[in-house]
Amino acid sequence: MRTRILALRIVKYFVDNLKEEYLVLLAETIPFLGELLEDVELSVKSLAQEILREMESMSGESLQQYL
Repeated sequence: MRTRILALRIVKYFVDNLKEEYLVLLAETIPFLGELLEDVELSVKSLAQEILREMESMSGESLQQYL
């Protein structure tokens, strides 16, 4: 679990700091997030959902269809 949380924190750091510049990496990030959205650990799932909401806010569209 610790590894998944740390990986998500790194993605969140990039999303928070790069903002719209991070959008070019969405294609690589979506499969990773999709897998973690189904994680059994609530903390992992919650952080993945938070990051997904931030990405959707930046992109201006729902990313659910790509998960």
